[in-house]
Amino acid sequence: HFVLTMLTQQCSKPSGGSNMHLRDEYITKSTFEDGASVSFSCAPGYTSAGGSPQITCSSGAWSALRLKCERRNCGALPEVSRGDIEYKDGTEFGDTAVVTCRSGYMLVGQSVLRCEVQGWTGRVPTCDEVKCVTPAEIVNGRFSPKKDFYGYREVVRYSCNKGLELRGSRDLFCSEDGKFSSAAPTCVRVECKDPVIINGFWESGSRPPHKYKATVTFKCKPEYTMIGKPTVTCNIDSKWSPGLPKCTRNGNALVGNGNALVGGLTGALGEFQFLIGVQIIFLFPTHKNMASEEQHG
Repeated sequence: HFVLTMLTQQCSKPSGGSNMHLRDEYITKSTFEDGASVSFSCAPGYTSAGGSPQITCSSGAWSALRLKCERRNCGALPEVSRGDIEYKDGTEFGDTAVVTCRSGYMLVGQSVLRCEVQGWTGRVPTCDEVKCVTPAEIVNGRFSPKKDFYGYREVVRYSCNKGLELRGSRDLFCSEDGKFSSAAPTCVRVECKDPVIINGFWESGSRPPHKYKATVTFKCKPEYTMIGKPTVTCNIDSKWSPGLPKCTRNGNALVGNGNALVGGLTGALGEFQFLIGVQIIFLFPTHKNMASEEQHG
């Protein structure tokens, strides 16, 4: 009977509140004697917000646990020069901070930091001025100015040797990713073939050799009609743009118009015949009725 009384006064292992656990020295025990005390600790990433961490076993029951645990607050990050920090949810345990750089500056380091048990993870990144390295040289051409590094939005201009033209962008600028805005251009020789228009002739413009952006205007012979644009331009691909026009005989064009006209007349005649038919159908029975009346008379 004495043994049973002692057993009823023991306490089983207590469970704490959320985000807390028994301290290590009590983990292995499953029962606790009457009058025994145990303490709780906040879980990793959480800190005490007040209240006693200790409870006591009394007549088989634990006293109330007053400890409160809240998420650790890592606090604000130090300011990033020429950059901005955005806290998605806050600065507490598990929250993240995103660092972005302002225009003309590039991020060096990790852009996303997380509030962990020991504080913010990793080193705070920096925002360094954007710089582009010297762009590529081109065959039969050059660029200026020539430097080891170029700042954000700084421009280099390409040019070709005499008699050659640039295919691609003449001006390249240093963009925010530390690279030039496009690939370097190339230098090409441009010359369009002397155009020949059957039943047409040169009216004005360039004479051979036809270089880049040269224009030629054509005219058709009398009794011929032009299909296409009369003025063409020699493009960077040594092609005439928008394509050479053609001269067609006016007779061919008239045949098409004539057919349309005949079709229109046929349609009109058909309508006219239909109207005559209506009149005949209307008059003919009337005539028969009149003849019938004469016979009866």
